[in-house]
Amino acid sequence: MLEKFLISIGLKQPEYVEEVIPENTRTVRPSSENRFSNEDYTGDLKIHQPKDEVEIKVLRSFSDSHLIGSPIKEGFIVAVDIRDIADQNTRQRIVDFITGIAFISDAKMRIIHKDGVYLIIPSNMSLPSSERERLQSLGLYKINV
Repeated sequence: MLEKFLISIGLKQPEYVEEVIPENTRTVRPSSENRFSNEDYTGDLKIHQPKDEVEIKVLRSFSDSHLIGSPIKEGFIVAVDIRDIADQNTRQRIVDFITGIAFISDAKMRIIHKDGVYLIIPSNMSLPSSERERLQSLGLYKINV
């Protein structure tokens, strides 16, 4: 009993360690490191873009708001598009929700399209010009309109 307790709090190593390795293991890396030598190899998974690439979330209702919490908490730059929502009360609820998440995460929130696209940027980051150009080409970034 004492031995199990000491092992559980990390003061003693167990006599044996059974190493379980699943047969289909995959390495998960950021996409900037996700380089395949040929198209047949699929061992690596692309799970997310580098943190300086904007994560774009298009919301169609208030219930979609849960989609923006995780990327903001993880420190990604997030563009939230609410242009498809016609109800002004729902739009205002979403803006209030985004503002709260940005405040709690110590992020900056900017409007980047007058019809309803908001950008949430972590306080220690800025929007790279290449991403601004990408957002402009997608029709999401229009400040002087």
